[in-house]
Amino acid sequence: MSLEMLNRPDVAQASLQGPLGTVPFYLFKTDVCFQIANDIFAGVTYPIIPLVSGVKTVVDVGANVGAASVYFATAYPEAQVYALEPGSSPLLLLRQNVEPLRKVKVFPFGLHSSEKTLSLFHGKNDCVESSLSCSARTSSESEQIRLVSASQFLSQQGIDKVDVLKIDTEGCEVPILRSLAHYLPEVKVLYVEYHSERDRRLIDRMLAETHVLWRGHVTFAYRGEFCYVKRDLVPDESETHTCEILMNPE
Repeated sequence: MSLEMLNRPDVAQASLQGPLGTVPFYLFKTDVCFQIANDIFAGVTYPIIPLVSGVKTVVDVGANVGAASVYFATAYPEAQVYALEPGSSPLLLLRQNVEPLRKVKVFPFGLHSSEKTLSLFHGKNDCVESSLSCSARTSSESEQIRLVSASQFLSQQGIDKVDVLKIDTEGCEVPILRSLAHYLPEVKVLYVEYHSERDRRLIDRMLAETHVLWRGHVTFAYRGEFCYVKRDLVPDESETHTCEILMNPE
């Protein structure tokens, strides 16, 4: 990505090459945001699974500034992408970044097990670290955000099947997955973060019967991201693929 500064002092512009030619991508001028965007567009964070085809619906929960939504829209040009982001600051850039993409819909709220309004504490280093829980990674500044029932959202949008589901919600992953229990068996690829050992074990048990762990990245003992693939898409998991778990050297 080639960067050039915008008039806004905290935002940079990247130029991305894709099916639509060169398109601008706006991101916050932080090392964290740059690194996350680079890893996503390089296919490191959300690797495209060669066994998966016929993707028609992608749901990006916790879309932030839109790097994953743009990436998925490019990887699956026939798919409808639903991008959900409750944070007001990243939402502005998300809307701008997906504006050239006719098959990406943006929703200014997040998902949970039910409808609620909660405080979102802003991240100290970047909005990607914002969380519903105040921690060493967040500041004391917060805003009120709207969350809706994950299952009701899909029903209201007329979605009966999700092909690719990405959830990065800083600790809300388990309630969202529980709300989507009816949909999970048919999800072809699931990219999900976890933020505690308890959540990691719960997520693995929820998916054990229907999905194969394809890839993982353990950031710390209590934090990481996993990629699961629908079990019946993997002909023989022992020969087709060996699960790769990446560990941070820290």
